[in-house]
Amino acid sequence: MSLRGYINELEKRKLLTIIDDTVDSNLEIAKLMKEYSNSAILFKKVKNTKYPLIGNLLQSRSWFNLLLKSNKKEMYEKLNNASTKAKYPEETDFSTSFEVETEVDFNQLPIPKFFPKDGGRYLTSAIVIAKNPETGKVNASIHRIMILSKNEGIIRLVPRDLYQIFHSNRKNGRNTPIALIIGYHPLIALAASTPLKYGESELSVANTLLENGIKVIRTPIFGIDVPVDVEFVIEGEIIADETEEEGPFVDITGTLDTKRIQPVIRFKKLYHRKNAVFQTILPAHEEHYLLMGFPKEAAIYSYVKKIVPEVHDLVLTSGGCGWLHAVISITQRKTGDAKNVALAAFAAHPSLKWCTVVNEDIDVNNPSSVEWATITRAGSGDIIIIDNIRGSSLDPSRNKNDDTSIKVIIDATKKENRNENEYNRIISD
Repeated sequence: MSLRGYINELEKRKLLTIIDDTVDSNLEIAKLMKEYSNSAILFKKVKNTKYPLIGNLLQSRSWFNLLLKSNKKEMYEKLNNASTKAKYPEETDFSTSFEVETEVDFNQLPIPKFFPKDGGRYLTSAIVIAKNPETGKVNASIHRIMILSKNEGIIRLVPRDLYQIFHSNRKNGRNTPIALIIGYHPLIALAASTPLKYGESELSVANTLLENGIKVIRTPIFGIDVPVDVEFVIEGEIIADETEEEGPFVDITGTLDTKRIQPVIRFKKLYHRKNAVFQTILPAHEEHYLLMGFPKEAAIYSYVKKIVPEVHDLVLTSGGCGWLHAVISITQRKTGDAKNVALAAFAAHPSLKWCTVVNEDIDVNNPSSVEWATITRAGSGDIIIIDNIRGSSLDPSRNKNDDTSIKVIIDATKKENRNENEYNRIISD
C-alpha cells in the first residue's frame, strides 16, 4: 500500500503524464501541473536536485472509486465508518523508508515555489506526525511549511489537534518532536485530512481504509510511529518559543493568505527509500479541494441523513473552492426540510459559507442546473442570510478582526403550495 503501487496503477490506466525534460521548481512546476490537470504528473528531472517529483495524485472524485472501489455514497459511508471503527496499525521493525540516511538540506529537494507572490518555496504535501502528550497516540495532519533555510521551516498551525499538542508542550517548556512523511498512498492523505476527536489517531483511519494494509515503525530519533515504505521521512522539532513570519501564500481560495507569525521547525535528519520520489500538492486546485473537502462532504452527508432519509447527492463546489459552498440534492418530505438540511450542513462543516438545497432532478455537479433551480425555485422567504457569524479563516471577505462572515441558505426546492408542473423543467441541458 505504497505510493509506488499507486503510481503503477495510474500508469496502467493511462492517468500518468511523465515529463522527461528538466524543469525548474521556481514557478514552472506549478504551471505544468495546471496544464496537465487531468492526470498525475511525474517530473523525472528537476533542476538542482537528483530526486524526481510527482503531483496531481488525486484529480477527480472518480479517482476515489479507484482507491475505495465504491460509489460516492458508499465512499462517504466508508470514511465515516473508518472514523468510528478504526484499528491502529501493527508495529514492525523494518521499513524501506530508512534505506538512506542523510542530513537535511532543503536546497537539495524539489520543493516548488508555486506562484510569484508566494513568500517562498513551500512543502504542501508533508503529513506532520506528532505524539499527543496526553494519550500517547500520534496525530497526523497536513500543514503547509515555508522553507526558511536548508534545515528550517515555518509551519502554519491552525487551531486543531497539532496546534493543541504544540501549545500543551510549549506550556511545559518543551519543543514538539515531529516526523514528516512525504510520498505516500493517497488514502493516508485522505485520513490525515479527516477531522477526529482530539486524541484519536488518523493512522487508524488510514489503516481501516486500506483494509489493515498499513504497518508502522518508530523513527530513530524521537520514536514516532510512521507508516512503512513512504518515500521520505524527516525528523525535527517545532521550537517552543521561536517564530518567524510565514507567507504570503496562495491558499485554497486562489487568493493570497495573509502573513502570520508562526512557529519554526528545526529538522535533524532525513531518511528515504532508494530511488525515492518526492511529492507535492498544487494549492488552490483539484487535489487540494478534494483532500480538504471530501471528508467534510462525508460529514455533511452523515448529518443530513438524520434530517431527511433520501440524500441523492452533494458536492462542495469547485466555484466555492471545494470548501465554502455546498449543493445538496434531497427528496423533501415537508416544507422546511431544505432549511433544516442547510443548518445540518453548517453544523457538520462550520467553515461552510453558502448552502444550496435542490431536488433530486437537479445535477449538483452542473453549475448551470443549480443556477436554474436557484432562479426558478427560490422565491420569497427562500434565501436566508445570517450575518456576523463565525466563518472560515480562509474566506477573503471575512471580518479579519474576528473571522466573522455570513452564512447563506438557498432553498431551491419545489414548494408544497405550488403546482408541480410549474416547477418541472421541460427542456433538458
